[in-house]
Amino acid sequence: MKIILPSFGVLCLFMVSLYAVGPSEPDTFQTYHLKDSVVVIANRYQLSWKAVANTSEILPVKEYDGVAVHSVLQLTDMISPQVYVMEKKILGYGVGPNGAGNVSMRGLGGRPNTGILVLINGRPDFMAIFGHPLPDVYGMNDIEHVEVIRGPSSTLFGSNAMGGVINLVTTKPAAHKIKVGLQLGSYQTSTQNILLGAEITKTKMELNVSHQNTGGHIDSSNFEGWNLGAKVHMPVSKNWLVSLEGKYTPFTFNDPFMGADLAGLGVYGKIRRGMVDLRLEGKTTKLQNSFHLYSNLGHHRFNDGFESHDFSYGFSSYQYLTVSKKTQLSFGADVLHYGGKAYNVVPPGLFPRPDLHLVNSLGTYLVGFYSPVSVVNLQAGIRYQYSSLNIQRVSPTLGLSVVPLAALRLFANYNDAFRIPTLQELYLFPTSNSELNPETTRSYETGVYVYFQEHDFVKISLFQNYVQNIINLVGIPPNLSYQNSGKAKQSGVELQINYLFRNRLDIQLSHSYINPDYLIAYNPRNLFKFWLSWNYRKLAISTFGKYVSDLYASNDEASRLNDYFLLNASVVYRYRTLAFTLQFRNVLDRQYEVLMNYPAPGFHFLAGIELVMH
Repeated sequence: MKIILPSFGVLCLFMVSLYAVGPSEPDTFQTYHLKDSVVVIANRYQLSWKAVANTSEILPVKEYDGVAVHSVLQLTDMISPQVYVMEKKILGYGVGPNGAGNVSMRGLGGRPNTGILVLINGRPDFMAIFGHPLPDVYGMNDIEHVEVIRGPSSTLFGSNAMGGVINLVTTKPAAHKIKVGLQLGSYQTSTQNILLGAEITKTKMELNVSHQNTGGHIDSSNFEGWNLGAKVHMPVSKNWLVSLEGKYTPFTFNDPFMGADLAGLGVYGKIRRGMVDLRLEGKTTKLQNSFHLYSNLGHHRFNDGFESHDFSYGFSSYQYLTVSKKTQLSFGADVLHYGGKAYNVVPPGLFPRPDLHLVNSLGTYLVGFYSPVSVVNLQAGIRYQYSSLNIQRVSPTLGLSVVPLAALRLFANYNDAFRIPTLQELYLFPTSNSELNPETTRSYETGVYVYFQEHDFVKISLFQNYVQNIINLVGIPPNLSYQNSGKAKQSGVELQINYLFRNRLDIQLSHSYINPDYLIAYNPRNLFKFWLSWNYRKLAISTFGKYVSDLYASNDEASRLNDYFLLNASVVYRYRTLAFTLQFRNVLDRQYEVLMNYPAPGFHFLAGIELVMH
C-alpha cells in the first residue's frame, strides 16, 4: 500500500501541471456535464453516465489504431486499468494451462481463465468443456468497441463473471465499403485482412477475412490462424432489425511448453471454432428488446493425442423498460445447453474417458434503476440461476451514484458473483470431482469520477472481494483431486487520469494496486500503464506501455517473476484512402518472463498499409 499515495500524488501533480500550461483563455474551458452522455452495456440497459454505479469503460477500437495486432484482448491489456493479460509470443495465445491469454481483473481470473466472462454482442463465449474463452478467436478486423466492466457482475451476466466482464461489440455492416490491409514484420510475421460491405434493398452485408502467421521468437513457437466472418443486417420495420452473424476460426500453433516432443513430430495444437448468432432487436415507445439465438462449436487436437469436441446452444432475451423519467427496469432470461467429450487418440483407453457430458442452465434477472432526485441514482437487482448440475444460485446487486456537482460523480456498489465448475473439473480426469460447489465472491466498491472537460477526468476506485469455495488441486501427487478448499480476502485501488492537451496530445495514465491474498498467480500487485498519442493533421504518433511488479507464476510465492517495463510505439500516417503504419514492440529490448523459463519476445516490429474506401 505504500506505493499508492506517492503514485497518486505524482499523477495529480502531473494533471495540475498540464492545466497550468494549458489554454490561458477562460472562455475555452467548458464544463463537462455527466448527463450529456449515455452508455449502453451489453444490450442489457442504457443509462446516463451519472447513473452508473460501478467502474466501466468503453474502448473504441478505431481510436487505438496501430496499438493491438492480433486480438482485442491485447488492446484491453494495454489500455484498461487493472486488467492483466498474459502474453508470451509474437502472435497467438494458445490454450491449456501453459497457454497465454489468461485474463486477470481485480485479483480474479484463474488459469485457464474461467473467472472473467467474455461476451460477443452480449452473449457468453467460452469453450464448453474447460469453461474459458479462446482469445485467438477475437480478431481486430470487425470489432467496433470493447466494453469493460471491472468487478463481479453475475446479476446481469451469470456464471464466470467473478472478476469482471469484457464485451466485444462487432461493427455494423456498411454499404459499399472496402478495407484491405497488409502487415509484415520481425520473425517472418505477417497479417492480411480484407473486409467487403454491400447493400441490397436495405439489407446490409459484410464479409471479412483475416490471416496471421509468425515463425515465432524462439524454436517451436510459430502460429498461423484464419478468421472468416460474415454478417447480414436486415430491417424488418422502422424499429426492428434482424441480424445474422457467423464466424469460423481455425488456427494452429506450436508451443514448447506443451510437453516433450519425444517423436520429433512437433509440439502443436490444432483448433477449429465456429459461431453463429441470430438476433432480433427493436423498440417500442418505452421498451427496448433484444433476442439472441446462438451456437458455439469447437474441435481441438494436440500432439500428445488429446482430442475434444465441444458445443453450446443458447437463447437469451433482454428487455429495458422506461417506466418513467425516474424509473427504469432491465430484465431478461437466458437458457444454455452445453457439453462435449474428450479422449486420447494415441494411446487409446487413457483418461479422459470418451463420455459425453451435458449441462442445461436457466437464468433470469431483474435490475431496477430509480432516481428520487436529479442528483441521486439508485439501483438494485437479483438473478436466479439454475443448473442441471444440481446447482442453484441467487445473486443480488446494489448500487448508489451521487452527482453533487455537474462534473463530479460519487458511487458505491455491492455485487455477488459465482462460477459454476467446469466439465473438466467435474468429470474428465482422475483429479476431477463431481461433488464440487460453485466458487463465489462478494464485492464492495466505492469511487469518485471528476470530469474537467469532455475528455479530461480523474477516476479513483477502491474495492474489496471476499472469495469462497475456491477450487484447488488438493493432496500429494499422484493422489490429487479438485476440492472447494480455499477462500481469500482481496483489496485494491485503481487510479486513472485522462487528459487531452490542445486537442492534439492524448494522455492516459493509470496505476492499480491489489493485495490478492493467496491468489497471487498472475495478479500483479502493482500495474502502471500509460498511453501518449500526438496527432497532427494526417500523422499520429503513440507511445504506450506498462510497468509490472510483484508478479508470480503460481500461488506459491517461490515462483516470483522479475518485475518488467515494456515500452511500445506506433506511427500512423493517413493519405486519402490509405493508412501507413509502423508498430514497435518492446522498444528497449527488455528481457523478461511471464512464464518461468520462457523468455518473452524482445524488440520486434510490424510495418503495414491499409486501404479503406466507402
